[in-house]
Amino acid sequence: MLENKKYTIVVKSSCVEVSEAAYHAYHKAREAERYQYKLIHQCELSLERFQKDGVNVEYAAIRFESRIEDKIIEQEQLQKLWLALQALSVEEQLLIHELFFNDKSERKLAVELGVPRMTLNDRK
Repeated sequence: MLENKKYTIVVKSSCVEVSEAAYHAYHKAREAERYQYKLIHQCELSLERFQKDGVNVEYAAIRFESRIEDKIIEQEQLQKLWLALQALSVEEQLLIHELFFNDKSERKLAVELGVPRMTLNDRK
């Protein structure tokens, strides 16, 4: 004898009968939400969490603060990169822009430019 299994979910403090597909979709979404909350909680930096976990706030602030020296070095490197890019020919700039800034594949760009992929790779 086949048993008709009933599927219910709680909506605003009331049990509501739903189809099996809706039941599984609901619980799948709930599990995904719990997982996302867990990830967010792991990355959360708050005074309340530090106090609850017994973490020294000054230590945490120093640990996560980016150093001014690192920021200056990064800015200098970006300036040098920008100057190097400006020194390239228009064709070389196009190649770099399409491959690295627009994430275009070598294969696709080679087709668009009408050159063999290996030639494009060598130019890169």
